[in-house]
This record gives sequence, C-alpha cells and structure tokens, in this order.
Amino acid sequence: MAREVRVAVPRDEWLTLMDREYLRDFVRGGGGAVRVAVAEAALLPGIRQYLEQRATAAGFDVLAIDAADTKIHQFHLVFFAIARSIDWAALTQARLEALVAEAGYTWPLPGQRMSVAALAEANGVAAPLLHRALMRDMTSRVWRDSRLAQDFRRAMVALLDSRLSDDKDGLRDGVIDWLHGDLRTLRPVKEAQIGARITLQSARAMLISLCHWLHACRRPGLVVVLDISRLLRDRREVSDGVTYTPAAVMAAYEVIRQVIDDAEHYPGLFLVVLADPRLTDDSVPRRGLGAYDALRLRLSNDVRPQARDNPLAPLVVLAA
Repeated sequence: MAREVRVAVPRDEWLTLMDREYLRDFVRGGGGAVRVAVAEAALLPGIRQYLEQRATAAGFDVLAIDAADTKIHQFHLVFFAIARSIDWAALTQARLEALVAEAGYTWPLPGQRMSVAALAEANGVAAPLLHRALMRDMTSRVWRDSRLAQDFRRAMVALLDSRLSDDKDGLRDGVIDWLHGDLRTLRPVKEAQIGARITLQSARAMLISLCHWLHACRRPGLVVVLDISRLLRDRREVSDGVTYTPAAVMAAYEVIRQVIDDAEHYPGLFLVVLADPRLTDDSVPRRGLGAYDALRLRLSNDVRPQARDNPLAPLVVLAA
C-alpha cells in the first residue's frame, strides 16, 4: 500500500472552518459529522479548548473525552461519559415547557420547576385535567416517537412526569443513574418500565435517541472532542490511566468507523477526533491507522488542491 502524503493545514484556518461550516451551519441544522485532526501533542490542548469554547458559546452541549480516562473501545462507556455531561434537569425542564406551550398553556416561571397544582392554578384550570392533557401530549410526542429507542422513551417520560411531581424524585434519580450506567439492578426504574440496562449492543440506539432528544429540547446539538492519542501508546509506555491492547485499539477504531457510517442518523452530533502524528505513521505497528483499513479508507483524502491538503477532508494534519 502506497503511503498517502499529507501536507499540513494551518491550525487556525482549520478551526475557523470547523466553526463556520459545522458549528454555525451544518450541525446546528441537524447534520451529523465526524472529523479527525492530527497535530503535534503540544497543539492538541489548544485545539480542544478552542472547539469547546466555540461550541459552548454557540449553545451546544459539549464534552471532551480522553482515551486515557475512558475505555473508548466500549461504545456504552462512551455513551455513559456523554450522559454524565448532560444537565438532565435543564433538558427536561426545556422539553416540559415546550409540551405545556404546545398544549395551549403557559409556564409562568421559565426555567423553574413547578408542580401540577401550581401550574394548574396559574393557568386557571383543574389540576387533574391539566395533568391528563400533559400526559396525553407526552404519550403522542414522546412515548410514540419512533426515532427514540423504547427504553429511552420510557426514561424521558419518567423524567418529565417526575418534574411535575414532588413524590417521584426517587424515580428521577434512578433514571439518571440508568443513563449514567450506575444501576446494578433495574428495581429503581421499575415504575418507568425500563426493560434493560444500557449495554454495548444498545449504546448506538441510545446515542441516536439522545441526539434526537436534544433537538426536541431545542438544543442545537452535541459536540464531542475525543482525544485518541493514548491508543497509539504501547502499554509499556503508559504508567497510569487506561491502556489498550492492539485488539482494543482496533475495537476503538471500529467505534469511530461506526459513527462515521451512521453520521446521518445522529442529528446535531459533531465528533472531532484528535491524535498525535503516530496515528498516520506507518511505522507504528498494530496501532496506527494503517492497521485498520475499514477506518483508514473512510478517512482517505479524495480531494486535494494542488500542493496542499483539503482543509475540509475527513482527516487533516495540522500545523501551528
């Protein structure tokens, strides 16, 4: 296999393009995308910081994941890391206020939790009638939303309902623990009818559901900055944190490959993968990108202006 020669793209140019073409437009509009950037280790923190700051300023939910801290070759652990970064109370509040508005009522204290009784009094209606109307709308707009995995729907309905009730905080806490991967048994979420814990097999459906849910809650999307530099280190080079066998490295590449192939199903997801130059170094055996053709071929640069790399290519090499 002939080695692909890459010409470095100026870091600031690339970051400006990511902001303009993806954060401001494509991803905010419901598109899903994955981009990989290779740069010297000293440049990676600044790249991550810029992306986090710009995405946060644009209203995105933002998370940085380091493969040294999270076992990224296990998709469900990546989902749990994302779920722990989400402000579920704020997200549920936003969706609940939207449901109340869609039902023809007003939420007099935006951003603040209210009981059904207080909400009914503010709207001049009987509390039982209001609660039935809201549960009907939750059923039609959430419970029957086919874009969401069944257990995710049940979890969201439970969070919405618990936001209106003072006696369901235990169920709310159980659902959040389920989303975080912290439940050992399903007993705390039995009332929500959640049928199984989130596993490696169901994590993809859960992440797709979360992306749709963020849009339903009027959020522009989710930006994940993933540093995979640890994958490129032999276990003998690492003194702490997560280590990866060659097989685990290939599994991690497969996770990224799956997200690339499914990008159209992740509305509002922008995954930026960062790595040091070992990623594209053919002399790094069993760990570099060349060891996993399924991902390498998806990142190959098929459009290159003369004497330079395409800054919008799936994979770019950056220079200061």
